[in-house]
Amino acid sequence: MSVRQKKKLEGEVLVTTVGVEPQVVTLTLDALLAKGHKITSIYIVHPNTQNTQINAAIKRLQEERNFYSTKNSTIRFRFTPVRENDHYPTDFVTERDVGLLLRVLYRTVASLKRKGCRVHLSIAGGRKVMTAMGMVVAQLLLDENDYVWHLLSEGALLQSKSMHAQKPDEVVLVPIPVLRWSLMPSTVQDLLVWDDPYRAIERQRELYQQQRWHVLNSFWQKLTPAEREVIKALVKYGEKNTALAKRLNRSVRTVSNQLQSVYNKYREHFELPSEAKVRDRIIADLSPVLAMLK
Repeated sequence: MSVRQKKKLEGEVLVTTVGVEPQVVTLTLDALLAKGHKITSIYIVHPNTQNTQINAAIKRLQEERNFYSTKNSTIRFRFTPVRENDHYPTDFVTERDVGLLLRVLYRTVASLKRKGCRVHLSIAGGRKVMTAMGMVVAQLLLDENDYVWHLLSEGALLQSKSMHAQKPDEVVLVPIPVLRWSLMPSTVQDLLVWDDPYRAIERQRELYQQQRWHVLNSFWQKLTPAEREVIKALVKYGEKNTALAKRLNRSVRTVSNQLQSVYNKYREHFELPSEAKVRDRIIADLSPVLAMLK
């Protein structure tokens, strides 16, 4: 059984941003259904509908609900405005606007992850800043069961304003690889406690530092006392082997052998190629934490 199949899922949902081209939403949904994904709900994140073009796009998507209720009555359309109290931007042109966009996207995805849903996040619709904030949310919250998608389609199809492709090869969904900030599944669960993405980012950094400390400390425990002494001198002074040998009152050959042993242990611990140069990496990794290592 694959990683994507191990976790019990409570349903598949599509979260998508939208701008002035509503067909991006339905083309993505159609492509997911064609791939066999059983989408039960679609969450459409949109700016203020006082924008005439945005209003037209939302109305067009509202009309599409009848199309999908005919084909599959379980698909529910959820329209999610980027709104908080009286702040309801028609576009994202200030830092405040972008911050609100991030919060709405984060809360939408976090609520779905808490329910155990598989999230399909589409970053094809709307302004580029919506794509950027979508990727931030993906890095924070999505796991191996989820997907991020970008839509490729022929220019003529988008220009035609058709809400559905006539031929399957007119639309291609491209899975976007996500470099996740959360190193362990438990980290994602920790972040889901927060509704504020900025607090979640702060917490993620704290958890990352804890994980980083654990990894570096486990490497440190593999070193002999003599190797630790030479590494402490290397990190503190950054000198060549000859100077380190003189400072430690050891032969150059002894220092070289000890350093080589440390380099090999570092490569093995971090699964690096045998030819990787690691001297500078060790200095960079250990400089901030050397005083805490025992």
